[in-house]
Amino acid sequence: MGDEPAIRFTDVCVSSQGLRSRLLDPPGNAAEHAILDGVSFEIAPGGVLSILGESGGGKTTLLRCINRMVDAESGNVEVLGRNVRQWDVRELRRSAIFVPQRSFLFGGSVRQELIHALRWNGRGPIKMPFGEVLEAVGLKVDHKQPADELSEGQRHRLCIARALLLFPKILLLDEPSGALDVRTAREVLASIRDWATGHQTTLVCVTHRPEDLDTLGGDALILLGGKVSGRYAARDLLDGKVNADTSTFLGSSSREKA
Repeated sequence: MGDEPAIRFTDVCVSSQGLRSRLLDPPGNAAEHAILDGVSFEIAPGGVLSILGESGGGKTTLLRCINRMVDAESGNVEVLGRNVRQWDVRELRRSAIFVPQRSFLFGGSVRQELIHALRWNGRGPIKMPFGEVLEAVGLKVDHKQPADELSEGQRHRLCIARALLLFPKILLLDEPSGALDVRTAREVLASIRDWATGHQTTLVCVTHRPEDLDTLGGDALILLGGKVSGRYAARDLLDGKVNADTSTFLGSSSREKA
């Protein structure tokens, strides 16, 4: 693959009508609008990219386009040098694993939840690094504890740990800090970032908190109105070295939290 980016979007468009059709949801009276409108960007292998933007502004849809949970209506999405339509979907979703904001558990103990991940790729639980992946998400629990006894924040971290056991080439996280306090979020994001760096995994992370970038580093992509408003080094965004539209968005985001 040479110097191919891990992910490349070229003029990607997804409309609300197309998304409803994909989900078999009747149009109703909702007005059609662009969810992603000509989105283009690249991420180098092993890079870190945070996605920020308005609520309902296409951030999760962007993640879902990467492993074909959503298909672009126009434009191209490439993963590891191949158009996503050229991949076997199961192989793609094992290589680029999406962890949604809402946790999903199969039932059973913490260890049994982790073993489910190994069944997805036909591997057995012998000598698997359960402790390593739990540490990587800051989850200090008994492996025998029923997973449904965990808090929502702990459940989400367990889902991320389950994804790490598949050693993905690309890890797609939707609001991993959403159910965490600021201090815990910093610790968990730093640990996940270090795990991704150590395993040369490309990390793409949707977040509503600009301060997460102080821990994640890498770059930040700002989505406003379905378009890319800008892409910045994390430090530049935190220092306010952004365009006017992004500055307005960051200011309104800060006021909402105040």
